[in-house]
Amino acid sequence: MNLRVLAGGLVGGGGILFAVGNVLHPLEHNEAAHSAPTWEAAHLVFALGGLLVAAGLPLLVALSRALRASGLACAGAVALAVAFGALAPGAWFEAYVAPLHGVAEQVEGGAGGAVNAVAGMVWMASLVAFGAGLVWRGVERAVRLAGVALLVAAVVLILGPGLPVVEGLVIIPATVVAGVGLLTVGVATARTTAEPVPATA
Repeated sequence: MNLRVLAGGLVGGGGILFAVGNVLHPLEHNEAAHSAPTWEAAHLVFALGGLLVAAGLPLLVALSRALRASGLACAGAVALAVAFGALAPGAWFEAYVAPLHGVAEQVEGGAGGAVNAVAGMVWMASLVAFGAGLVWRGVERAVRLAGVALLVAAVVLILGPGLPVVEGLVIIPATVVAGVGLLTVGVATARTTAEPVPATA
């Protein structure tokens, strides 16, 4: 299999699953949400999507002809891959441990909560870096727009907690936008030809 197609497929497919998983998520994190029929599926689907993105991003930035060589995009992609991988254990925790009475509070009050918070901050920072790299060095307009989508998603996720609305009304659309952005980059990478992209200053 062409490795560029593989990289694009992993990132694009992961982006779709990440978006779908977040759409399945209840609007709030509370005890009622734990009993929602889509609670487990939401976390497992977006965790799987994140793992696919994590597997594909480093390969994508190394091989994609839709993106010119860029230290910013490369660093952002590697950091984003690590962050997506780090989110998977937290998603499993939310799916199966958080609903247990008193367990979530105990874990989140200790080192587990700190690790989860750091992983979330790294994820958002790397989303900004990778998005900026796509805007700056994207060969195709679609790739540059995908970068804009990632930047918009990051800004909404950073500023959203201060808005007087249910958290899901902010988080879910933003993560869907991020997933669509990743899908766009994946598709652009998978369908580009083998001719090298000329470097620009």
